[in-house]
Amino acid sequence: MSEKYITNEFEEYIINSINGFERNIVYPDGEDIRISQALKIFNKFNKSTAILLGKKDIISKNLKETGIDKLSTIDIVDPSDSCDFEKYKNILSGIFKNKGKILTEEELDKLTRENNYYGALLIKNGDAHCGVSGSISPTETMMKPLINVIQAGQKKRYLSGAVIEIVPNCPYGLNGQFLFADVALMADPNEEQMIDTVLSSYQTASALFNGEPKIAMLSYSTKGSAKSEKINIINSVIEKIKKINPSIKIDGEMQIDAALFPDVAKSKCPDSDIAGQANVLIFPELNSANMVIKAINRLANASYYGTTIQGAYIPFNDVSRGCVPIDLVWISGMTLMQRKNLEESKDIKII
Repeated sequence: MSEKYITNEFEEYIINSINGFERNIVYPDGEDIRISQALKIFNKFNKSTAILLGKKDIISKNLKETGIDKLSTIDIVDPSDSCDFEKYKNILSGIFKNKGKILTEEELDKLTRENNYYGALLIKNGDAHCGVSGSISPTETMMKPLINVIQAGQKKRYLSGAVIEIVPNCPYGLNGQFLFADVALMADPNEEQMIDTVLSSYQTASALFNGEPKIAMLSYSTKGSAKSEKINIINSVIEKIKKINPSIKIDGEMQIDAALFPDVAKSKCPDSDIAGQANVLIFPELNSANMVIKAINRLANASYYGTTIQGAYIPFNDVSRGCVPIDLVWISGMTLMQRKNLEESKDIKII
């Protein structure tokens, strides 16, 4: 892959991590020419098969305009005229029946023709190994099939959103690299939801970081400097996480300056082995998370990677509708990294 596409160590790490790891990636927004443009780049360093969903004439035109003439790693599938349409419709019918809901033939036809539902069914049936959506589809459109199809029959997990940001010339975190969660889905998480977010964030960071995840539970208080019900919840979460998985390095509650900066940590919480070294930041609610990640992105000119949907049984990630092709390149690579991490985990049964 040409060096002109690589801007930092994280992108280099993505390339190295998925070298030779080739799977089927489904793109429900296959009619978006930005996906064709991204695949022209992505194919330079990974030969995974891309399954593009949508109208064949539109996708073929996009590929031609993009200069992709070899289609050996690209499959074009229009759900409406797919030879597997009835098979996937029957799978969808069975999924809803298991939930105690009977859909009419008209309802089943409509849902199966929707690209995001069809993509989720491909993943559920093992015909695709992961997916990327969102460049055309609103988040809600891709989240519903993720919940209704991919998560169906699995242990209940709370879905959360994480982003990775890399601040240039920054000595903090993991050489300026940070994972932030939940930045997308839960407005005011309760204790159970926060526990799941921490566990999912640890799994995401383990898959994507070239280094050890160190988790800080953020608050407006550091180590009891203020009292509130939310702070009590945060401290209960930390206590329970340490019992669930003692190998996870986590501490809090702490203010963001105590989490990131060693000089502040030395003053506010000198006994912490996370304070001043955190690279995974868990926010108490969505307002603060959204404001912080956007402020860092704009003010510090940070590179932005996401949104990674955490807690999904099989990786099925979201991108912004304002994304550019290189964003799709890196989220595709990160999605493969998550898939690889799942396959290497002895504790997770995968499709």
